[in-house]
Amino acid sequence: MRKDWKASCIKFMHWRAGASIDRVDSKDAVVILRDGAALARSDFSSEALDDLLRSSLALGVSALDRYLHERVVKSIVKSLRSADLKSAQERLAIPAILAVRMTKDWKKAARSGKPIRPANQLRISLQEALHLRSFQTWREIEEAFELIGITGVMGKLQTAYGVGDITPVRSQLNSVVQRRHRIVHEGDLVRHKRAGQPRMHPLKRKYVADSLDFLDGLVGHLEGIQ
Repeated sequence: MRKDWKASCIKFMHWRAGASIDRVDSKDAVVILRDGAALARSDFSSEALDDLLRSSLALGVSALDRYLHERVVKSIVKSLRSADLKSAQERLAIPAILAVRMTKDWKKAARSGKPIRPANQLRISLQEALHLRSFQTWREIEEAFELIGITGVMGKLQTAYGVGDITPVRSQLNSVVQRRHRIVHEGDLVRHKRAGQPRMHPLKRKYVADSLDFLDGLVGHLEGIQ
């Protein structure tokens, strides 16, 4: 940082003369750090910013997961009333402790003269049970829709994407989810057989941006499946 530029900046900002500042330049912005700032130049290093990329990727997959959970919980009770239950619906079960809790709540409500709707209690219990599961991979997405009585998701997405083969889309999703698992469960560290300094898998900004755009588009297509 040139001395004359530093002096002009301090004067322009009306900071005290001789204040200590640091300047971080990037392709898109210039960041000025005053003395006493919580951030330091090292916080803008490639290694530090890569952690933000990892966090963004993990949050993107979590958003997909949350969307599917909300979709399932919203429609699950109504779909279970169907005479034509799908295999995933028939396999669906809740822990015994939740069933016992529902029974206690019903009895308590009946004694108080303020009965509760069984369907609401069932929905709450199912929500607790379903949030122990993840809906992220291609197979899990198909099962999520089957739980609300919708099958043929692969064909519907193939039509929505306008492609003759959905395999590349499925592979991209599973690849993104696999990277999310490596970040969340393994710290994105490279596995090695011998002792040595730990190092992380490289992560490009473009890969994260493309992955988030892909997840956004996927959710948009899933929203159109009824």
